[in-house]
Amino acid sequence: MQSTSPYGSRRATLLRGDGDVYLYLEDVTGAVAETTSAVWVANERPAPTEAHDPTRSDGGPPRMAPDGTRHPDGCPPLRQVELVWFEEGDAVALVDESGVVAVVPGWGGREGFYGYSRYAAGQTPIAWALNGEADVLINQKVVDSREFWSWRRSGAWNHIRSTGQAHLEEVLGPQEAAWPLGLSKFPEMIASRHRFGEHDIWVTATTGLSAQRMAGVEEYVDNPESAARIELVIARTEPDQVGAELLNALAQVPFGRCTWLGEGHTVGGTVGSYPAFGADKASLLLTSEPPLRGDLAPPDLRGLTRGENSPVTYLWVLVIDEETFALARGRDARAAVDHMAATGQGWVS
Repeated sequence: MQSTSPYGSRRATLLRGDGDVYLYLEDVTGAVAETTSAVWVANERPAPTEAHDPTRSDGGPPRMAPDGTRHPDGCPPLRQVELVWFEEGDAVALVDESGVVAVVPGWGGREGFYGYSRYAAGQTPIAWALNGEADVLINQKVVDSREFWSWRRSGAWNHIRSTGQAHLEEVLGPQEAAWPLGLSKFPEMIASRHRFGEHDIWVTATTGLSAQRMAGVEEYVDNPESAARIELVIARTEPDQVGAELLNALAQVPFGRCTWLGEGHTVGGTVGSYPAFGADKASLLLTSEPPLRGDLAPPDLRGLTRGENSPVTYLWVLVIDEETFALARGRDARAAVDHMAATGQGWVS
């Protein structure tokens, strides 16, 4: 059984070997698919008497030893199973009518942890037991993800687009132009350009990026609910498409690579990488609190929510020089923003 995530960046494979079943998760964004994790699901025959052996003579993955499985004489047969992708697209669960059989979470494949199995006992090198709090949380995540994908496939984009555009027009003014972003079916995204009041400043912002939670936020942020949903925004002194083109490239990162973008993150770092913004520009700095342009503050874009009333953070894309990048490189966005303010660099690129 095989399935590719709706974002097209991961592929899951349920593979029956010689007496065992494994669930594999691969990264398919490169020229060659790369396995990120593989979790033991079940032994279909009595467990071998030897311990876990990663160098099995027939070249297959290690079989679970008797003390690592709840069914040493062989696990129950798998029936009517399906693969359910998590909303973030970085994890997958194998599910039957009783619930989750096995799962490779987003952090699977790191530090000796590969995933959970219903039939595992304890924490073994090839699978951890799915019980206690982990069982409750993952089964709820499967329920939520099923509901999410059912909603997305039932024409949700019209609602996502209309609510996002209404929010931007309320804050910025009427839309002057819009462009579709990306080529994949999910996530659907557009960029729209708005003139900011009577100023000769045009703000271009994405709509659609925040309709799904980004992967990996929980591993790095104490309050992931405040950082899991973003939109990107950039300001220019002329109504061109340069800002939209930059946002198009940047907006592909979270779900194309199963990662996240957040406060203080930088992209790039080579002088001359952004010639449309100046020969000295070297990097992009993302921040929700950009510096003033003279006495003019950026528009306050807060107020949009998605999902279960989760806040959306609009991250300003600032095109910065090498000196500012050096300050921001350690994700010290505040120092970089203060430097920009002190040197007369504002929120308009």
